Amino acid sequence: LDLCDMESVKTFPTLYSNLFTNKSNNNNDNNNNNNTPPPIDVLINNAGVMAIPERQITKDGFEKTFQSNHLGHFALTALLYPYLNKTNNNGCRVINVASAAHMLVKELDDTSISGLNSEDNYGKWNAYGKSKMENILFSKELQRRADASNVKIQVASLHPGAVRTDLPRYIVGEDKFISMNDVPSSSSSTPIPFSLAQLAALPGYYFTKNVQRGANTQIWLGAGMGGEDIRGKYYQNMQEVIPNAGARDMNKAKELWERSEEMSGVLFPI
Repeated sequence: LDLCDMESVKTFPTLYSNLFTNKSNNNNDNNNNNNTPPPIDVLINNAGVMAIPERQITKDGFEKTFQSNHLGHFALTALLYPYLNKTNNNGCRVINVASAAHMLVKELDDTSISGLNSEDNYGKWNAYGKSKMENILFSKELQRRADASNVKIQVASLHPGAVRTDLPRYIVGEDKFISMNDVPSSSSSTPIPFSLAQLAALPGYYFTKNVQRGANTQIWLGAGMGGEDIRGKYYQNMQEVIPNAGARDMNKAKELWERSEEMSGVLFPI
């Protein structure tokens, strides 16, 4: 699955369905003759990029941060909507990984195609901040539409914290990037040989979360440990917090939804 390739996104639900169709066809169990994929109880949209130095365009013609962080997830969620479990007591949970970086921008001021595509004023942190605000606005608008249609879906977004992943690779340059997960560590007193690049990564290693801790909030939400009502809420460190005013602007959320359908070519059937 490549979120920067709408053809890949649009074919993914068929691939998902075929996984279970093929498994059923190869299964000799006479009691298992249902080719329908099991309903999805939890969908976590987690992929993303950050701080791409120069404006990059995907094969679909969209700015890479926008498509990676928002538009690809929007289209994927819409296409997987028929598979979401909408019949259990609390409904499917859709968890969108946003960021406190949404506060880098005051509001989503331009929801035109050129504005969302950062055609006139690209900045690496502005593009990232906008995409994270879009994650929150998408979550709130999906929840609003689900509630209005009496569909059992709960949608939440969250800030995972600063996590030791490869997300910062564009900040230092891909040719110089050293994953913070590659920084040596040992509990013994034996000296560990560090390269200069690994030494430079040490501050990031000690002041960030490991991947397991970084996934805490989204797993906590997905597992239903955040309570029975997470609808439209935004979380940090497994606690509800209030995003900035721009991320609560439901008029902008509606505009973003409509433009996302137009740009992706995918209508969300809700």
